[in-house]
Amino acid sequence: MTIPNMMTLARMALVPAFLIAVIYGWLHIALAIFVVAGLTDALDGYLARCLHQETQLGLYLDPLADKLLSTVSFVSLAVIGLIPAWLAVVIFFKDLFVGLGIAIIFFTGRKPRIMPTLCGKGTTIVQVITIGAALIWSIMGLDGPVLDFLFKVTGGMTILSGGHYILQGSRQLDEDKKAVVSA
Repeated sequence: MTIPNMMTLARMALVPAFLIAVIYGWLHIALAIFVVAGLTDALDGYLARCLHQETQLGLYLDPLADKLLSTVSFVSLAVIGLIPAWLAVVIFFKDLFVGLGIAIIFFTGRKPRIMPTLCGKGTTIVQVITIGAALIWSIMGLDGPVLDFLFKVTGGMTILSGGHYILQGSRQLDEDKKAVVSA
């Protein structure tokens, strides 16, 4: 097992710890866990490229770890009222639809081409900022329009990137179908 893949698995193992910290209201600890998870996300990708340890497992495991942390973060923070419920629902269903799309491509005998896009990466960055900001604002006892604006931007970007990934998947299915028909 490569070092980057071990880091990705460690990030997945941090998800239950984050959830426990949120459930018990230990938001300082939840924030620390979230920061560590974010650092391992950046570091595992960097190391995979630098050490030439990019693997097929990592190609699937890394986005799965990201979605697991993101979904658990948004849902748990919505349950305790730090993030609006509608935002958690939007993020949950975007990830569900993208995952279902990948499964459909796979189960129709095709190899899913999972390519991160600029829109998807931008959405991930905004989602991470939103989770961090919600935790920091709560810890500091702040409130206000900045968070509300951030929630709306995050929701909009999540919908946009979800639509973009669905469009990409539809195009892949069409391309694959045309290749089979013309062969």
